[in-house]
Amino acid sequence: MGKSIEEHPLRAAILTISNSRTFSNDTNGLTIQSALTKRGHQVVDYAIVKDDKEEITRYIHEWVCSVDVVITSGGTGLAKRDVTLETIEPLFDKPLPGFDAMMTYFAYRRACGVQAMAYRYTAGLIHQCLVFCLPGLPSLIKVGMEKVILPEVFHLYSEIKK
Repeated sequence: MGKSIEEHPLRAAILTISNSRTFSNDTNGLTIQSALTKRGHQVVDYAIVKDDKEEITRYIHEWVCSVDVVITSGGTGLAKRDVTLETIEPLFDKPLPGFDAMMTYFAYRRACGVQAMAYRYTAGLIHQCLVFCLPGLPSLIKVGMEKVILPEVFHLYSEIKK
C-alpha cells in the first residue's frame, strides 16, 4: 500500500471579486472564512478586488506559491464585467471539470433551480495549489462550501501530493 497523507489543516486564501463589496459588507468572504475555520483550516489571507483581470491575476500569482487552496467568489456571471473565469482558467496547469458539474447539480437541486445555468464555476490546479471559483450568490457559496469543496478538499490535496 502507498503511504497515506495524514489530514491536517490546509492554508487558504480568499478572494472576493466585486465592484461593490467592501470589508464591511462582504458576507460572502466571511461565509467562506467561517466554513474553512470550522473545519480546522487556516485562512492566511483575504482580499477584495474589482472585476479586473490584472488585480485578480496579481493575487492568484502571489497566493498559489504560498497556500494550499484559494477560493474566490464573484465575477463568474454572464455580464460583460464578469471576468473571473476568463482570467483564472488560462492559468490552470490541470483543470478539475467535475467541479463545474457538481456545482451545477447542487445549485439546481438545493439553491436556485433552473437559474443554476446562469451561474458559472471552475476549479483547477495552479502550481500544486487548488483554486476554486464560486459565484457571488450567497446560497451558492454555502452549497459550494458545504456540499462540494469542504467534503473533498483534503482528498484532492492528498492526490496532488502523490
